[in-house]
Amino acid sequence: MRSILLYAMIVAFFATGQIVRAAHPADRDSDVYLGGPTFKVGGLKFTVPAKWQSVPVTSSARAGQWMVPAPRGQEGQEGEVVVFYFGPGIGGSAKENIEAWIGTMFNAEGQPAAAEQKHHDVGGLKISQVVIFGTYAQVVPTPGIPTVSKPNYGLLGAVIESPQGNIYWRFTGPEPLITANLPLFNKIIDSVKPQDK
Repeated sequence: MRSILLYAMIVAFFATGQIVRAAHPADRDSDVYLGGPTFKVGGLKFTVPAKWQSVPVTSSARAGQWMVPAPRGQEGQEGEVVVFYFGPGIGGSAKENIEAWIGTMFNAEGQPAAAEQKHHDVGGLKISQVVIFGTYAQVVPTPGIPTVSKPNYGLLGAVIESPQGNIYWRFTGPEPLITANLPLFNKIIDSVKPQDK
């Protein structure tokens, strides 16, 4: 049943481009994010949900970072959103980054997990997105420390192509949290606008 519901949500998102309502009670009304703060990066701005908890960034490559709270009664199942920004001409193409994200998610056979991709334009900006579910082999950029595998995880990725440098969004977390927040994530990405002059 879970796989049928997951498939239906992904088909609705990628086939029609429409934003569907998540079934989870805590995220049923994804419009609540409209009252959230504005996040500015690379000459662009986005609206993020008020319920996301800002986390101090741990790297100069990270323009923003948030903890996404777990639904009530599912403590310990939080998610993480990171926005990466490197500046003009640095950070790689949308294709390269999506391939790298796919390389961190594996199916039960240890092969790269199936990924669904979407490409569209918002306000003249090209946006590439990917949705992946499987075992997340989190990359730890410290020599000698092994990767951390997290089964039953999901990854939502988005690359916004901008003349001032690409902006990379990565949302990871337990599969139910990612599934419930998929429509909300899409709305955040599509909220992109140029910063006020």
